[in-house]
Amino acid sequence: MLDEIDGVRFEYEINRHFEIGADVLLFMHGWGGDLRSFAGAFRAVSDLGIPAVNFAFPIEVPPDWGVYDYAAFVQKFLRREEVGGVTAVGHSFGGRVAIILAAQKCLKKLVLVDAAGMKPHPNLKKKIKILRYKRSVKRGKPLDGMGSADYNNTSGDGRKVFVRIVNTHLEKLLPYIDCETLIVWGRNDADTPPYMAKRLCRGIKNSRLCFLDGGHYCYTQSDHGFIRLLKNFIAE
Repeated sequence: MLDEIDGVRFEYEINRHFEIGADVLLFMHGWGGDLRSFAGAFRAVSDLGIPAVNFAFPIEVPPDWGVYDYAAFVQKFLRREEVGGVTAVGHSFGGRVAIILAAQKCLKKLVLVDAAGMKPHPNLKKKIKILRYKRSVKRGKPLDGMGSADYNNTSGDGRKVFVRIVNTHLEKLLPYIDCETLIVWGRNDADTPPYMAKRLCRGIKNSRLCFLDGGHYCYTQSDHGFIRLLKNFIAE
């Protein structure tokens, strides 16, 4: 369903089990994703009779937005829909937003799936890439192809928003998260490596960590295992 809030357009879908005031499961995809990202999981929990919302972030946002603005936007949506308790399931960028919502006491439960938001370990390869990028900026050379896949797939003001987001690290919020938290991670995740999952688990006091086979998209690569973990976590 296409919709807008404050002039910002977005998409979402609500299953037939959704009722005003009910506790809901909120799926939030990664950067560059859409409603298809969590479509399989959304169908699976719908078949189980669980009220759920599949939320797609706006593609076009004001150029001064950062990750906290995305979180505020999701809060406006949830207030408008008059939901009860929310269990947020955030993958990658969606995990960033979910961390903020949890720290702001907006969630009943939290599920982080290969979530972004932790400051990466410095390494020589990354330092070289940053140096080359800065040289290109200084010399006015084209920057296409120099960044990550997400950066290269974003253009115009969207790149400024993306850079602002990836440079916002969320470790300082972890002590403020007190809701029950499930952290699900791909053993072979190269985009958000497993050390980030362990850091999240150490920082969030009421959390546990489960590894699945697969990489950054473990929730699709080990979909049955993911749905089983999700179902049990909701039922607790």
